[in-house]
Amino acid sequence: MRSFETPVFAHWHKLVPDFQTSPQEFYTALEAAVAKREIPELRTSRIECRESGLISALRIYCRIERKKLAFDVCAAPFGTGFFFSSWLVEPKKSYRAWGCLGTFFLLVVAFLILDKYGTKGCSFALLFGLAAVTVLVMGAREGWFLSEDIILDTPFLGALYKYLFDPDTYYKEDTRIMYQEMVHSAVLEVVNETLTAKGLRVLAPEDTKAATRFLFK
Repeated sequence: MRSFETPVFAHWHKLVPDFQTSPQEFYTALEAAVAKREIPELRTSRIECRESGLISALRIYCRIERKKLAFDVCAAPFGTGFFFSSWLVEPKKSYRAWGCLGTFFLLVVAFLILDKYGTKGCSFALLFGLAAVTVLVMGAREGWFLSEDIILDTPFLGALYKYLFDPDTYYKEDTRIMYQEMVHSAVLEVVNETLTAKGLRVLAPEDTKAATRFLFK
C-alpha cells in the first residue's frame, strides 16, 4: 500500500480528456524507454497500491528504483479521460535482519577461536572478524540481504558508517539528479508517443514540469 508515511520529493501528473489507452502497454513501453538509457543500478517492477484503505481496489504502478529513491508511475482511466502521474519517493525501509546472522556467525567463530587457542589463534580470529565486517558492509551496500537503513538508524554506528562508506559527495548528488531527470524524460517520452499514436498533440512545455527539489540526504 502506497501512502504518505514515507517522503515524497516530487510529483508530476497530466489528465488527457476523452482519451483511453492500455496501462500495461504504457508500462511496457516505459520500461523499454528506461532500459535504453542504461541508468546504472536501476530496477523496475510492478507494484500494487490500494486506492484507499485495506479493502479498496488495487491499482498497478510501475516502480523505477535506484538506491534509496523510486519513481512510482501510474497510468489509469478516470471518468471519460485518462491520467498519467509519477511520484518520486523514498520507499519504505526494508528490515531483513536475518542477514545479520551471517555476520553474527563469523563473529562467534572468531570468539570461539580466541577462547580455545588464545593468542595463538589471534590471526585466524582476526580473519574471521574482518570477514564479518566485510559481509556486513557489502551486504548493506549491495542490498544482498541486509537493509542499509538498519545500520544508518543505529545510534553512533550509523554516523560512523555514513562517514566511512556513504558520505555525501558532489558525484553522489550529481548522479542522483541525473537519475531523476532521465527517468522523468523517459516518462514524458512515452506519454508523448502514446498521445501521438492516437492522433493527439504532444505535451505542452508547461505540462512537462514536475514539482521537484534536489536532495541532499
